[in-house]
Amino acid sequence: MNVATSSPVDDLLNPGESASRPVRILAAAARMFIEHGYEGASMEEIAKAAAVTRQTLYNRFPDGKESLFVAVAERMWKAFPIMNVATDERALSDPKRGLMQIATEFACFWSGPTAADFLRMVIMEGRRFPMLASRFDEVIQAPVLTVISDYLAELARRGVLAVQEPETAACDFMETLDGRVLWKQVRANSEPLAREEIEQIVERTVDAFLRSLRH
Repeated sequence: MNVATSSPVDDLLNPGESASRPVRILAAAARMFIEHGYEGASMEEIAKAAAVTRQTLYNRFPDGKESLFVAVAERMWKAFPIMNVATDERALSDPKRGLMQIATEFACFWSGPTAADFLRMVIMEGRRFPMLASRFDEVIQAPVLTVISDYLAELARRGVLAVQEPETAACDFMETLDGRVLWKQVRANSEPLAREEIEQIVERTVDAFLRSLRH
């Protein structure tokens, strides 16, 4: 059975009624950004959706929407599964295992419909507000690249895998994964990726990447 995966992002943006005020504010902000776009979402509407006053919102985010957007992105990153592949002996003895772990967690993280909607908003609004894309990359994409780069560097240090430039190789790996996962997710009317499809994409991506390093 081809079952769609659930994403931590979807849970983050749809917290229960018992969630704390800060959590509700960030979830409401993310939903407003998705529904109305970055430009169209006003601080007043976000406050109303979060059931707080406009003054409360500005007290927490005096710089307005930009600081609120960054806070949403940071909360997403904090929900990203902790990846310790650079110190995991099993992953360090088996590069395919480690890269599969990274790629699978990354793909599943962005697999849900709300996650895809948020990514679509960042891409579309990023044309008019370059800050959105740059801050999104800084807060979310950059830490993932660091994890991959550190892992590849440790593999190279141990002589397990021939990697001349870990940072460049990490970028190549992420670009391929982005193309096969994120762009597929953000296409209009795209259904959430099913677990089986994610596994197939991840294995093809990892196998192709490892072959490129051995040539």
